[in-house]
Amino acid sequence: MYAWYGQDNFAIWFVPPVRKQDHTRARTKKEKAEVFADHLERTFQPNEEKSMDSPRRIEETQIKEIPPVTPKEILNVIKVNIHPKKAPGFDLITGKILKQLPKKAIVKLTYLYNAAFRLQYAPSYRKAAEVIMIPKPGKPATEVTSYRPISLLPVLSKLHEKLLLKRLKPVLDEKRIIPTHQFGFRNDHSTIYQIHRITTFI
Repeated sequence: MYAWYGQDNFAIWFVPPVRKQDHTRARTKKEKAEVFADHLERTFQPNEEKSMDSPRRIEETQIKEIPPVTPKEILNVIKVNIHPKKAPGFDLITGKILKQLPKKAIVKLTYLYNAAFRLQYAPSYRKAAEVIMIPKPGKPATEVTSYRPISLLPVLSKLHEKLLLKRLKPVLDEKRIIPTHQFGFRNDHSTIYQIHRITTFI
């Protein structure tokens, strides 16, 4: 994991000196960013997969071709699903900028997204998040554990994901790739059904 500490990163700029593991203080922006990066790397480790079901592995169902997008579809997703006031990612492109793009720019985006779908490839920079550390209320500002991270992704990456999700969901549902006990971020899977499932299981 790496730390980014650009001059415009207000989250690092206004953080007071933070205690390191050796009990010294991180005072510069670079030192603070490295302390937070080390803390997040220790905290967020992958969990072991413990499934109650036996879903099919996604490798068994190769998607041969992803249907292309149209400029009209991109315009509709931007209008409905992209919030104009949300904070931008590292590229500083906001939802408001997307909503004001001319037709030629939308056509260029269509070419780019269709090329990504055709090649089944997504540039790695689109998953580069700017991590902002938000202080928790009532916690000492000098402790690294007193901050909550939020990740700001590029809005063009969010648009790409929304277009791709629309094409993947029917395949995932049809082939039952997602385990039945996975309820988060799924349609028709409210907490009430999860409670019924757990009660029945018990």
